[in-house]
Amino acid sequence: MRSVMLHARRFGMQGHWRILAAKQPACCLRHRATVVAAAESGTAQAPPKPATGSIAAVQVLDEHTAPEKLQSISTLILDCDGVLWRGSEIIRNAPEALRVFRRDGKRLLFVTNNSSKSRVEYAAKFRSLGLEVSPDEIVSSSYCAAAYLKSVGFGANGSRTDKKVLLLGWTGVEQELRAADIPFIGGREFQLPAMDSMDAMKELQVDPDIGAVVVGWDPNFSYSRIVYASICLRELPGCVLVATNTDCADHIGGGRMMPGTGGLVRAVEVAAGTTAVNVAKGGEWLLPYLCRTYNLDPSRTAIIGDRMDTDILLGRQGGLFTCLPLTGVTTLERLQSLPPSERPNVVVGSVAKLAGLP
Repeated sequence: MRSVMLHARRFGMQGHWRILAAKQPACCLRHRATVVAAAESGTAQAPPKPATGSIAAVQVLDEHTAPEKLQSISTLILDCDGVLWRGSEIIRNAPEALRVFRRDGKRLLFVTNNSSKSRVEYAAKFRSLGLEVSPDEIVSSSYCAAAYLKSVGFGANGSRTDKKVLLLGWTGVEQELRAADIPFIGGREFQLPAMDSMDAMKELQVDPDIGAVVVGWDPNFSYSRIVYASICLRELPGCVLVATNTDCADHIGGGRMMPGTGGLVRAVEVAAGTTAVNVAKGGEWLLPYLCRTYNLDPSRTAIIGDRMDTDILLGRQGGLFTCLPLTGVTTLERLQSLPPSERPNVVVGSVAKLAGLP
């Protein structure tokens, strides 16, 4: 059973409010009653803009002060890269922190925007880093892509069983589509002729049964793939564009950033003249799915992540308690530049601090 959520967001420097309507499960709505009532009555006020130089300093909690913030929390949603590891390097005391959380009776969910691996592949990576996690606790964006497609009728027993998916992506999404019994073409082995002339583009024939284009991490991304995808989206009725995430870049260790899937998604969006459905953190689909699937109580759920535009945004969308460790992409300087109303609820040096560990 779905409910219509009205929630207020503030936009711009003048504190204007806009009421947005979206379908959300009831568990994600309880915390919004006050702000909805105020917005509907016209009494909602934007928080006052702090005077220059008066913005409070960001408080970074340590292993002595951070654990008490999670006392009333029953479910922890944890990001992976930048929280548990950086590239292939484990973050200090992350395995021990997970054991402490489990000992304290907290349910753990690992939600990552990285689509390069399936849940089974991620479970293997967790084990290789000394992290005890089962596939059922992992919500990768590769899995989210398949879950979204099933929710709109793709796969066995759906309303669009005659449709298949064009995948611009890697093994993670391939495996999750197979597990969901969703037919697809493309992926790692997608071979196309060079689209180096207008004649080549005019002669290109696309599969008429394609009903969705999924864009994920794809190191073989090319102009020819953009051409094929844009023809599907422009010419095949009802064909939709799905993004496994829209992240701009990711840490890979050694101080280097790797271009993210967002650039690939944007290229297809521009070429096709459409907008993708983002099924990961940062989009509007994921939070209702998590609430419905895992029966989340927002008042007793915390999200721990290193990105303001994905992890902390997801928490703010659902009224979750938000925790940001300074082991990922967001710096203390960046947080200090934000007004207090836009900061995470808690800032810590690392996830270990939340478990009372150095």
